[in-house]
Amino acid sequence: MLNKYLERLVILVDEYRKQELSQFCGPDNKEAQWNDLIWYHIDPNTGRKVRFLCGKLGLKGKGSAGNRPECALRYPYDQLIKVWIIEVNNKPVSAQSRQTLVLAARRLFSKMQGELYSQTPEGLVEFARSNTHPEYINHFFEFCAENGLMPRIRVPNRMDDRDRTGHAQFDARVEKLPDVEAIMALGAIHQEIFRPVSQSGSVSMDVQIKIMDAVTSTAGLLGLASPSRIAAEVPLVPKQKLKKYSEGGKNPVHYLDWPGSKGFKDNHNHILAVLADEVDRAVNFFCVACEPARILCRFYENPKETLVALLGDFKVSSDRRKHLQFDKTPNLFVLGYALGFYGVNASVRVALPGRLVPKIPPQNFRFRSCFYEKPIHALDHEDRIAISATVNRGSSGLSQLMGYIDLVGNAVQPLRSVAKPVFSIGELQDNWIRYFTTRLIPEFPYSYATGEGKVRLADALFCILGAHFYGLGKTGSSGRPLAKSFYNVVPLNAIASKITQGFRGRIGREHIFEKYGFAGLNVKPHSLRHFGNTLAELSEIPREIITAWSGRKDKEQTETYLHRSHQEQADRVRAVLGKPEHDRREIRVVAREAISQTTNLPASITSSGICTQEINLNPCDFLNDFVSQCFMCSAACHIAGDPKAIQLFEKDHEVQIARLGQLTTDRRLHNSSAMQRWFIIHSRNTYVLASLHNLMKTLTTGTVIRYSPNPSEFHITDMSTKKTIKHQCLIPDFESKLRGLLAGQYDDERHSSAPELESLLASFGLSEGAE
Repeated sequence: MLNKYLERLVILVDEYRKQELSQFCGPDNKEAQWNDLIWYHIDPNTGRKVRFLCGKLGLKGKGSAGNRPECALRYPYDQLIKVWIIEVNNKPVSAQSRQTLVLAARRLFSKMQGELYSQTPEGLVEFARSNTHPEYINHFFEFCAENGLMPRIRVPNRMDDRDRTGHAQFDARVEKLPDVEAIMALGAIHQEIFRPVSQSGSVSMDVQIKIMDAVTSTAGLLGLASPSRIAAEVPLVPKQKLKKYSEGGKNPVHYLDWPGSKGFKDNHNHILAVLADEVDRAVNFFCVACEPARILCRFYENPKETLVALLGDFKVSSDRRKHLQFDKTPNLFVLGYALGFYGVNASVRVALPGRLVPKIPPQNFRFRSCFYEKPIHALDHEDRIAISATVNRGSSGLSQLMGYIDLVGNAVQPLRSVAKPVFSIGELQDNWIRYFTTRLIPEFPYSYATGEGKVRLADALFCILGAHFYGLGKTGSSGRPLAKSFYNVVPLNAIASKITQGFRGRIGREHIFEKYGFAGLNVKPHSLRHFGNTLAELSEIPREIITAWSGRKDKEQTETYLHRSHQEQADRVRAVLGKPEHDRREIRVVAREAISQTTNLPASITSSGICTQEINLNPCDFLNDFVSQCFMCSAACHIAGDPKAIQLFEKDHEVQIARLGQLTTDRRLHNSSAMQRWFIIHSRNTYVLASLHNLMKTLTTGTVIRYSPNPSEFHITDMSTKKTIKHQCLIPDFESKLRGLLAGQYDDERHSSAPELESLLASFGLSEGAE
């Protein structure tokens, strides 16, 4: 007899295995199977593919790495990890957070001894202590406990013994600032890298710029010129020139079109005038240096474009121009010739027209006699070149075309649709584009940085070729075959990681400070944001301007980034509090004074009413799923007749109704218990919001309304008489509504899932309901 926990696990897996996996694909780009060791989730709205490993921890590489049978977890946890992948992809969190949630469970399955249900609380707490973010594994424990797979356990999210005194906190905040020596070294490094670069972005003859060193130093420059989120925003900056704006003959303001992050919209981001010339030179350099990669992206989007349309303003050298037909559609390798990937007189061995190439080793004389040299600029779609599954020697020209000295078998495999000794240029081009857009950058033509921000690669300022990013190598294999090729364009999240590593280094690899003679120094990329904010405040720039410049919505968040001494902070109490003078005629101001005098409670004005929590001593930690953040908080008081709050709740209610309406049409709702629970809870809360909105519009102006969640009722206080009455909130049965919705959704899917099949059956008198 099975253990009760294992029995529930088997039943749970069976339920999930009945679901369609239309939003997941396996390593072969077909619908995911339960024995696949790699799953890709395809976002139904954006088409973005997110990769999830389903095997043991410790596997490195990308693409098909980790897809070997020996990588699999033992049963039944090889199935449970896939159940968890399905569940986390129903959560409203970023792709990176979903991958981290799955990684936490994989780490547990890879390290634990015995069964999940038999793990001791002490052992699980110790396991959580070894993780940087214990809260991720807590989500998995909660899911398992809810489904009866293990006893309920709760691991503290944060386990530390740090000094929490005021001085210790201030010291910790000061440590977030970079060393001045590191800032000065970063400036010297940038000057060294860009010494041969002119202000227009051109590079002196016979000088080779290390492109990734230039990217790292430019990211640091932009982080100093504007307090940006380097990893999340800098890789997404579009191709552009530095812009200026001035009024009435005053000093110009320099800015760049800048991507927003964390919900902040895209904007014109102010660049410090003192660094404007350096930013201008760096931006101009990348506009020129990265244009070949942008041209390739345009070709991958539309391979039928003519050469002149693809190249645009790109300057082709005169000794190459005479070999090219600009009004014709080029193949991939002729385009590479125009972009300078090969020598002016470079050639490759192609098969003789009409000659049958035998299936014998490429080193064989009979095999080599079937080929002749042809200039790369003259290649056409019908020309055939040899592809070898072993080390490419002799007549095999693929390695030369792709930018390698040698190619080993697993690097050739993505370009081999069938096993044959030669392939036409047209076949190779089609196979490469398919491999690039489905495996190397599945979200193409877009690419993502570290968050949810994305940009069209053909428009990105930092559009980098694989050969420049990884460096040219002797062989092409590894977890990402052909990643070092001329024709690969690097995803922006890889550039973001490279920037971070460039500032701080990684085990076995030197960082940019060590490369340029500044050993012992390093910088956390985010510390530049702290530096910029603190410098701005020391320059007496208002808090509101610092907040907007930093890409934040709330100026209260800016306080975390300001690192002045206690004495300096005391001298600017009004700036620290950042509270503007309120209009004394506002109804919530009058209500705040009345509440404070009547109840002897602290009272602070919020966007939707009054907060009675002592925020200075006990900061707010209340969270909800609404635009109006104070709604449903027990410390929140709402004032009847408050026009701004009424308008806020009205708009919030419209947003939540739209969210619920969108969920009702989501095909995942029928199979996701998490989405169903959210629908019921959020429907109830949205109904409470509508009730509150109605009370605020109908009750006497100045009446204080406070919500109590258990039981669901409103406490209504007349401030003139000081009497309080209770108003019960009668919440409808949303569970019944959900059941009806699911039944209707299931019928709709059943009757409309295959209309062609139903029509065919009807023609034979076999349709549903036929006699």
